[in-house]
Amino acid sequence: MDIKSELSKKGFVFIPKWEPDAEIEYLAKKFGKIVKVSDYVGHEIIPNTQKIRPKTQSNSSKNQYSGKFGLDAFPFHTDLAHWSKPPKFLMLRCVRGFEQVSTKVLPLKYILDQLFELGLRRAVAQPRSNGSNTKSCLLPLLFKINNQRCIRWDSLFLEAVNDNVKRIQHVMLKNETWDMAIDIKLVDSGDTLILNNHSNFHARSNIPKECIDRELERVYFN
Repeated sequence: MDIKSELSKKGFVFIPKWEPDAEIEYLAKKFGKIVKVSDYVGHEIIPNTQKIRPKTQSNSSKNQYSGKFGLDAFPFHTDLAHWSKPPKFLMLRCVRGFEQVSTKVLPLKYILDQLFELGLRRAVAQPRSNGSNTKSCLLPLLFKINNQRCIRWDSLFLEAVNDNVKRIQHVMLKNETWDMAIDIKLVDSGDTLILNNHSNFHARSNIPKECIDRELERVYFN
């Protein structure tokens, strides 16, 4: 498989059992520059490679998806959508997986026309308030980097500035939208998903109690 070509063409690529003994950062560097998350304000203690394990609400902080949804499904989102320029790519890599849990990928092209009808071109959000008096920056959902169209979405960490965003949120949370997505199962050691974070939304199915030991690694790169 030509991974770069597949990623460019589809916007995501699943590689089963890919070099299971290799470090995730070693693999990600084949495609771009690792994003040092700790360089960003508020993320100073977050390592380049993050371990992702299911958590109940009671065992997670409120500034994490698990703090809101626990073992329930995570809704569609863009990783780090509250950044002015979210990372372009993310890599998810299986350490321990389960057949019952899937990562759902929703390519923007599946839903773009509908979002345009809802006013995507003028949809503006802002980072969720953290309780301080700091003025938030405005974040258009549709933006460009190097003249390439990009999208951001997050129903948890973004707040609507105008009604366009509220209409889009209603659609993004519908069961019909959920059912449009592609299910990808990271089950075996080395199973890897590389995703263009600017042209796809992704989500996670619910975690059955017997799958609580699921573990993925994640890294961002541009």
